[in-house]
Amino acid sequence: MPLLAKITESYAGKLHLAKVDTDAEQELAGHFGVRSLPTVMLVINGQPVDQFMGALPESQVREFLEKHITSEVDALRHQARDLAATGAVEPAIACLKQANVIEPNNSDILIDLAQIVSDTGDYAQATQILDALPIDVATRKEVKELKARIHLAQHANEGPSLEELHQRVSADDTDLAAREQLAAALAMHQDYEGALTQFFTLMQRDRTFNDDAGRRGLLDLFEVLGAEHPLTKTWRRKMFGLLH
Repeated sequence: MPLLAKITESYAGKLHLAKVDTDAEQELAGHFGVRSLPTVMLVINGQPVDQFMGALPESQVREFLEKHITSEVDALRHQARDLAATGAVEPAIACLKQANVIEPNNSDILIDLAQIVSDTGDYAQATQILDALPIDVATRKEVKELKARIHLAQHANEGPSLEELHQRVSADDTDLAAREQLAAALAMHQDYEGALTQFFTLMQRDRTFNDDAGRRGLLDLFEVLGAEHPLTKTWRRKMFGLLH
């Protein structure tokens, strides 16, 4: 009981501890299926959701609880995502900043922030947030994918309309700048095969153009699609063949 009381207090009102005398409350014990003592049961909205019997060390008790009780930071992150989905960007960012104050070393908060900022079109700030992440976090799949999407979006937004880009590339096959912008625009329209084709052609034409833009574009799309996507596997082989 002293351990359970200590843990309950640390949840600052989110959790209440009740001790039941099963001799005096036999009907209640029977209702909840108590067969041995001590039994510790987690009840949410009047319904038992989990339990354990006997004594556990503090770390295991906390693990038992954390599966079911949302932390303040997790609640703020969920709230931020819900707000951003309705277009309330500033309140969403405020929620994440509040979460960051509570857990300044939680990189997931910063990734959420970069995603929301990116969705507003502020790619420079989103990139700045991602570039400041620790190296072990920066190599995570969701971070690399977000960076790739930002790169593609930056190129797509810098150029003319998709129709005009098609016309420019058709009119001048050597217009590599238009081809790069067309590839990015196709990716933003989720025409991934078309985008891969244009980036690969760009790589074939000139590896030196815009710091090997064709290869970098292919790698960005591989991150967006994922390593197991059929298009990734097909075009990675083509890129490897071109390189070697």
